[in-house]
Amino acid sequence: MYYVIQRHQGDPKKHYLAYSVPKYISSDNSQNIIFEFQHNGVVKRKWAPKEEIILLTDDQKLFQETLQKLETLKSSHLEKIDAAETQLNHEISSMLNAMQSAFKTIKKNT
Repeated sequence: MYYVIQRHQGDPKKHYLAYSVPKYISSDNSQNIIFEFQHNGVVKRKWAPKEEIILLTDDQKLFQETLQKLETLKSSHLEKIDAAETQLNHEISSMLNAMQSAFKTIKKNT
């Protein structure tokens, strides 16, 4: 079995995907790695750009240790991000309330 950590684009809170595959195909001439696995008895292939592959190993212990390091790093930053989002939402709410109050005052005075 081979263990893969792949960079994930698009979601800032999910930086990587981690999965295992029984077989992969790679060559120096290609910029992709083909991961081969079975799903419902049918062989499936998934292409991934080599530049997105962070770790490809048959060492399960290394995979688990690396995954734990990434999870710890992600967790500490997500706590900060969540706190910042809470503060941002509070500030937006305060601004909206202040603007509504200002609009009412302006409308009364005209």
